[in-house]
Amino acid sequence: MSNTKNLIRIFVLILFVSVNSCKEKAEEKAVSEEKEMPNILFLFTDDQRNGTINELNKYNVQTPNMDKLVKNGTAFTNSYILGATTAAVCSPSRAMLMTGRHYFNIEPNVYAQFAFNKEDQGKSDKLTFPEYFKANGYTTFATGKQHNGEQWVERGFTNVKSAFLGGMTRHFGTKVKDYSPETGWSQPYKNDEKFSSEVFADAAVGFIDAYKEDKPFLMYVAFTAPHDPRTAPQEYHDMYPAADIALPENFMPKHPFELADEKIRDERLAPFPRTPERVQKEISDYYAMITATDTQIGRILKALEASGKADNTIVVLAGDNGLALGQHGLLGKQNVYEHSVSVPMVFCGPNIPKNQKNNALAYLHDIFPTLCGLTGLDIPESIQTEDLTPVITGEKEAVRESMFYAYNSWPGEKTRPNINNGGGHRAVRKGDFKLIVSAKKEVYTYQLFNLKNDPWELVNLIDDENYKDVKEDLQQELEKLIKEVGDPADLTKPEFGLFDNHEAYNFKTKK
Repeated sequence: MSNTKNLIRIFVLILFVSVNSCKEKAEEKAVSEEKEMPNILFLFTDDQRNGTINELNKYNVQTPNMDKLVKNGTAFTNSYILGATTAAVCSPSRAMLMTGRHYFNIEPNVYAQFAFNKEDQGKSDKLTFPEYFKANGYTTFATGKQHNGEQWVERGFTNVKSAFLGGMTRHFGTKVKDYSPETGWSQPYKNDEKFSSEVFADAAVGFIDAYKEDKPFLMYVAFTAPHDPRTAPQEYHDMYPAADIALPENFMPKHPFELADEKIRDERLAPFPRTPERVQKEISDYYAMITATDTQIGRILKALEASGKADNTIVVLAGDNGLALGQHGLLGKQNVYEHSVSVPMVFCGPNIPKNQKNNALAYLHDIFPTLCGLTGLDIPESIQTEDLTPVITGEKEAVRESMFYAYNSWPGEKTRPNINNGGGHRAVRKGDFKLIVSAKKEVYTYQLFNLKNDPWELVNLIDDENYKDVKEDLQQELEKLIKEVGDPADLTKPEFGLFDNHEAYNFKTKK
């Protein structure tokens, strides 16, 4: 009997040691897996159109650090924003980026804050990608432009340094604030001597240098450049003499027909009609801003390398919208031409092919689900766009066959005729062809372009009988996509019917 008891004791002891050993190994594995989750560094520029990275060979801009990202990763050459329903295009664009949703399905008090009382600005129940990654074990950090309200920032980030809360500002003496859940928001402060991109790079480098946690991090570095006022440090302006700037092939003194928001603030930055000399100056200053910001991106990437974390970090470089700067007689971004809806989008990091230029159709707000795909996290059900990971890895050639674009004035501003409010655009791209439908007052204007043969969108094929079938196919696709994204536009009504009840959008007057 004694021997039996001893055998039982030995068996229990062996079982205890075995179970604890397995538990320890499981815990070690869990810790190891947590450490292996890649970090994320998101570099986000303001008003930078696609092609303004020198490595992408469309515009002659010096961007050595962005070039390195293109060479070390996969760049999407057909990457776009969906559009906006307000002249402040960057706000809906950023709301879509944050949520992976089309702006028609996001609360307007997030992307049109100017129309709401302060206490309602930024209120939303939509999941954002910083919030999602924080819930999945990431330390989240933000610096720079935050254009969708304080509440989104507070929900999504565990650490905020030098945040600019707004749409646009001066680049020397940018007023910024800090935030942490423990202390709340700091008082505003500024540095009159430093260029805005340097202020935000300082914050990013400081975070990298100080980071000692085992958890992975997500950094959101949102520059306010190259948005106007285009005032970079003088050394960068000296790099681009205005007289040496080549005019774009689609330069025009004025737009060929009346359109929405043609007298908006962005368009009033230069006199009408546009002159070659003034457009050269605008482009010169724009390039200076991009190169100055590229220098600060280089500082951040250098700090990441020095930290030893670069090999396990996904770096994303993107822009929130494009800009016309003299193309089609326009200066701003309140349209759906290529210069205004196309944006840079580059992914590099672990398991991402290097030096690849991919022509698959992509939206800026594909980034949320793509980061989930690249890190192995489940894609939330709230997402309305596509995971580009299979395209990046080569498993698929594309995740969509067509693209939808939209722009219209904010309906609540219909009563401001001095800037020619009202009207808008809807557009679709499928293959090489793009159809734009523009509505202004009672007039509809149709444009059909072959982007492969006519990337500057100069030759309107709409009346060419050889393209009748193409036009009909694109019209059907456009109507289908309007329904799919939840767009209230009705192509049978003047100005798409969007302004029939414009008084309902004047939220500021509501009690």
